[in-house]
Amino acid sequence: MNPKIKKTQDELERTKAKIIELQALVPQLERSITDMENTEIIRLFRSANISLAELPALIASIKQAAAVVSSEAQNSDYTGGNDSLNLNEEGDDYV
Repeated sequence: MNPKIKKTQDELERTKAKIIELQALVPQLERSITDMENTEIIRLFRSANISLAELPALIASIKQAAAVVSSEAQNSDYTGGNDSLNLNEEGDDYV
C-alpha cells in the first residue's frame, strides 16, 4: 500500500477517535458550567439574605418589570437618534 495512503488513513482514524473523545466531554463540560452557575446564583441570593419563601415573589416581580420595560420599548417612537448630541458631517460634536 502506498505509504501516503496508509499515513492518511492512520491520521483519519486518530482524528475520528479524538472526535469521539471530545463529543463525550461536551456533556460533562455543560453539566460543570450549569453546576457553577447554580452555585453562583445560590451565593448571590444568600448574600442578599433572600429566603426560599421570598424567592418566587422576587422572580415574579423581576419578570413583571422586564415585561413592562420590553412593552414600553416596543411601543416607543424611538428613531435611533441621539437628541443630546449634534454632530457635524465629520461626526464631531459641535454643541
